[in-house]
Amino acid sequence: MKGDVRKLIHTPADLATEHLTWATRNATLPGMSWGIPIVDQYVIPMRPGDLVGLIGRPGHGKSSILAYLARTEAKRITARGAAQTEAVVYVTWESSAEELENFFAADDNASASDVAWGHADLDYLTRKAVKRASVPIWVIGHGIGRAAVDTPRMTVDVVYAAIESMQADYGVKPTLVLLDYIQLIPVAHATERVVQVTEAVIRAKELAQRAAVPIVAGVQASREVDKYKQPVPEKADAQWASGIEQTVDKLFGLWRPCLSPGFENAVIEIDGVPGTAQVNQRLLVMRMLKQRGEDGRRTWALHFEPQYLKLCELERLHADLWEAAL
Repeated sequence: MKGDVRKLIHTPADLATEHLTWATRNATLPGMSWGIPIVDQYVIPMRPGDLVGLIGRPGHGKSSILAYLARTEAKRITARGAAQTEAVVYVTWESSAEELENFFAADDNASASDVAWGHADLDYLTRKAVKRASVPIWVIGHGIGRAAVDTPRMTVDVVYAAIESMQADYGVKPTLVLLDYIQLIPVAHATERVVQVTEAVIRAKELAQRAAVPIVAGVQASREVDKYKQPVPEKADAQWASGIEQTVDKLFGLWRPCLSPGFENAVIEIDGVPGTAQVNQRLLVMRMLKQRGEDGRRTWALHFEPQYLKLCELERLHADLWEAAL
């Protein structure tokens, strides 16, 4: 048996002391927010040990929002002067490290699309790379430039070992871990897809607790979502794993109406308020499906530009109706 089983036992005295320490930390440290006032008003800040899920259909913003969260937290780390000892860790089973950096480095002069097309100014990218080297975002995953390097299969245990290596070898501790995405996490000795994904979610929650860090994970939604009147995923729509809705502490459904047939140029309602938002390429609907310990149902219309990792509040068409509904 690996590890000390006695460390899993918490006596009544331990519980009293540990709870007070935890409550004090929550009262004195701000926790991790979205950086969007209308969302942060209702969402409890993410704390160490939390597992948060972003559920959506392919192309509806899971990876881009994970990258947005990475860049937002990296700015906070830099602002408090901790970039040498703290970092965001983005763990990817879907993209290469180079593709992720393309998202992180995107700006008005070189969007992710510009670089993907090969249209970006290479002199500009070279100058920017010098500054980017100090941005505290680390990636755990495969890279195109390391294609011939022998690496272990990226189970959750391997990810935890890599995080431990970061701390031991570089003196850097993660403040946020992002998993892209949950259905791609390999699980040893599990052959059935449902069992694999269910176990991956449990192991991800364990990782959040063992590493004492909040984790946000992308979750693929099933095709049934496409049949909904408004195709925002619900808690039970996680592909191959109903256990996701029980395990996560918070769960958010994502929907980009411009990608759903029949919604082109429509005006949609949000939380029963008619005429709330005009559908265009920049509209993202985000619904809080679960928040452990508190009412977890609320929907927001947000301004979203994935190519620039921009996410902010959307100015509603009928603000008076919206305020009355609240």
